[in-house]
Amino acid sequence: MQLRKNAIALSLLATLILLFGGWFLYQKLEVEQPIRDQVGQMQSADLVQLNVGKDHIQIDLKVTNPELFPLEYKQLLQQAKQLTRDMPIEVTLNNQSKELEQVWMNGLFSFTEAVDLHQYSRIPEMVSQWKTTYKLDEAIAQMDADHVYVYLKRGTNDYYAIVPRTSDSEVIARG
Repeated sequence: MQLRKNAIALSLLATLILLFGGWFLYQKLEVEQPIRDQVGQMQSADLVQLNVGKDHIQIDLKVTNPELFPLEYKQLLQQAKQLTRDMPIEVTLNNQSKELEQVWMNGLFSFTEAVDLHQYSRIPEMVSQWKTTYKLDEAIAQMDADHVYVYLKRGTNDYYAIVPRTSDSEVIARG
């Protein structure tokens, strides 16, 4: 009877090792490594950290070329979504200077209003005003079908924000 318990315990242990080892190997080779490769090919950002969990993926990037970043960001999200199926993907940017975050926060109300009211043509003018008012070296606003991208730079400090163009609650301008 003792021999049977040992055989059952060993079988259970071997099954668990194969099951969880296979899942871990799949995550590493079929999800994490292709995402690392995709980010490694990006000319506009460097990978700071990548965490692949069982229910979400966290990608931390540092933007190095703000003008090229929107196109490569969109490609990264598309490939990551194909690899992960329905798993949520969270991308955070390390270009978050506290000094320039204050500039962003000062203009956030009018920026959000322009996005919510779909008045996107106001955004480049607004960002240009920020550049003059706050004596920024660079102030860039770009847009694609899904996001608005804003980059602010003064000296060695920079701030990059990605704002979704659509929200759950739509605001309609009347008049």
